[in-house]
Amino acid sequence: MEFSSAIAFRHSIRYFSARPVPDPVLQAIAEDATRAPSQLNGQDWKIWISTGKSLDAIRSEFDERNRAGIPPSTDFANLPLSERSPEVRARMEAVAAEREALGLEADKRASQAVLFHAPAVAFITIPKVHSEWMVLDAGALEAFLLLAAASRGVGSIPAFNLVRYPDIVKRVLGIPDNLILAIGIGLGYPADSPLNRLRTGRVPVSEILTLKH
Repeated sequence: MEFSSAIAFRHSIRYFSARPVPDPVLQAIAEDATRAPSQLNGQDWKIWISTGKSLDAIRSEFDERNRAGIPPSTDFANLPLSERSPEVRARMEAVAAEREALGLEADKRASQAVLFHAPAVAFITIPKVHSEWMVLDAGALEAFLLLAAASRGVGSIPAFNLVRYPDIVKRVLGIPDNLILAIGIGLGYPADSPLNRLRTGRVPVSEILTLKH
């Protein structure tokens, strides 16, 4: 798939089919992702991909905590909506309102509670002692991974809900205490669901780009 086609193909999948992603495909996606740049070529990141029984265990324990109403405790702090800019709040609220108008909000919440039914989830970790540059590096790795998946026809979703209980993920996957969970990325093939037909718009480049000679 050409690069521009991969970008156009990629959007957040909120309901995956049960079709598994073969291990060689997952390995190739991870290998492509590691071509991402990092400060001084430090590559101070790791990718942990959970499938099968390990992901079933994570999914089950996440669902139990969700049902018990236990609040998330992510390794990265989440900025409350009230502290975001008016423009960002408006965009986020508009997407939620559109889902509500289409009758999809309950379906979205039910799907995300079980990790979007993803057959695989890639978790990116960085050292607990880190700089903001290393967070940027992890973001580059994430972007490369998303596009590497898209280039192979694999859907994806990076989501807060995939790392809402990092202690569970770390215990199941054997992630050491000196690492923190930066992001989780659901991987798989889209199910035939209205949730996957909803596409969010993008801010016009004229509103975010300054090009000065």
